[in-house]
Amino acid sequence: MAFNYWQQLEEGEVYHLYNRSVNKEKLFIDDKDYAFFLQKTQKYLLPYCDFYAYCLMPNHFHFLIEVLRMEESTKAVISRENTKASEKLLANEISVNSFLEDQCRRLFSSYALYFNRRYKRTGALFQSRFKRVSVNNDVKQLSLICYIHHNPIHHRITNDYQNWRYSSYHTFFSKKSSNINRNKVLEWFGSGNSVLGKELFIRHHQDFKQLPTESWTLD
Repeated sequence: MAFNYWQQLEEGEVYHLYNRSVNKEKLFIDDKDYAFFLQKTQKYLLPYCDFYAYCLMPNHFHFLIEVLRMEESTKAVISRENTKASEKLLANEISVNSFLEDQCRRLFSSYALYFNRRYKRTGALFQSRFKRVSVNNDVKQLSLICYIHHNPIHHRITNDYQNWRYSSYHTFFSKKSSNINRNKVLEWFGSGNSVLGKELFIRHHQDFKQLPTESWTLD
C-alpha cells in the first residue's frame, strides 16, 4: 500500500510539512529571498501553527509544525484574513485542513510572484502539492527535528549545523525572541526538563550526523 504524503491537517496534531521547486530550480538565491519567504510564512501560517523546526534549502524547505486548536482568539485572526476560505471555515462549511491548504497556497503564490518579478521569470515555481505527514510520537519528533536541521549537511553544503543560517538550529542558542517554540522542543528532548533538553538537543544532533541514511525512519 502506497504511503500517504498528503494527510489531513487536524487541530492539535504535529506534521512534517515540505515542498520543493519544479524541475529542481532554485527557490532561494540570496538572503533577501530567504527572509521574504520566512516573512510570508509568518503572515500566512504562524497564526495557526506552532513552529518547532524549519530549514530552507536552495530548492526545497522543511517545517515541523503543530496545528493550533481553533479557539475564539484564533477565530478572530481568521476573520481578518478576509478570504473565501476563511469565511467558509468560520461558517463550518470547510475543514481546518481546507483552510490551511488555502493559506499554504497563498504563501506559495505570494512568494512565487515576488520571485518571478525579481528574476524576470514566468510559470510555476513550487510543485503543485505540498507534502504533509503526521508525526505522532515523541521519538519521531526528535528524529525529525534533527533530520530537518541536518539537511544542509546531508546535501553536502556544509559539515556543521552552525554554518547554515537558514534553519532554526541557531534559534536554540539565541536569547532573542523567536517564532520557534523553543521551550517545548527542549522539553521534548529533556523529557520535561528544558535545561537538560538543551544538552540532549546538541547530543542528538551530533549523533544524527553519524547515522547512515538508510537508518532514518521518519515516515
